[in-house]
Amino acid sequence: MPHRPRKRRHADHPAGPSHPAPSPDHPAANPGRVRGTAPVDVRRPLHPGDATAPEAADLKGGPRPLAGPSSPGSRGERTGGHRGLLALRPIVSGAPARVPVRTVVTATGAALAALLVLAGVARVSGLALFALPFVASAAIVALAPAAPFAQPRSVVLGHAGATVVALAVTAVGGPSIWTAAVAAALTTAPMLLLRAPHPPAAATAALIGLTAPAPWYLLTPVAVASAVVIASGVLLGRLLPAHRYPAYWL
Repeated sequence: MPHRPRKRRHADHPAGPSHPAPSPDHPAANPGRVRGTAPVDVRRPLHPGDATAPEAADLKGGPRPLAGPSSPGSRGERTGGHRGLLALRPIVSGAPARVPVRTVVTATGAALAALLVLAGVARVSGLALFALPFVASAAIVALAPAAPFAQPRSVVLGHAGATVVALAVTAVGGPSIWTAAVAAALTTAPMLLLRAPHPPAAATAALIGLTAPAPWYLLTPVAVASAVVIASGVLLGRLLPAHRYPAYWL
């Protein structure tokens, strides 16, 4: 028999099957693919959100669209799309959370006690202590004892600064509603500069702009009323465990 030369294998002819490798589109190369859909990587686990998941494909062939706001029969279509979903969103209030009934009773009792003390001192002394600005100060100290504008520093410096500004403005412009408005607005500056914000002090300035009192109005009733308000707040802080006052003095 004639001798047949043995075929030598070279680097450019690696050992392996002679038939070509199947293409990625061939079913044998991608067993997870369904006809009519995109190739699926069988090495990666499928998730419900994948567009190529088997449950997203129709058994008869074509891909089945996933449910969404714009798909037929979805919740978004029944409610009018995204606008319907927004319309069904509940209205959330930005108001503070509800306080316990015990806190409501304590705050109401503290306010009643503070205002009764202020009214009693005014009745006994005959001074005009029960004016609206000082009533508002007593209510703030009773309702919000931990707030910065309820602290003794804010009460004293707020009313004192407003009184000085209002007396100066009234001396120049005379008592009128316009003078009261300007005096109440200008009290913002001393309260911020002194780091003593106290909203009722603006009412003190407005009252001075309307009535044009004497300069000793700064001592009585402003200083006396401020002292009574602070003293009542400290007394309530000692009697009521939940009513801690003051948070700071200076």
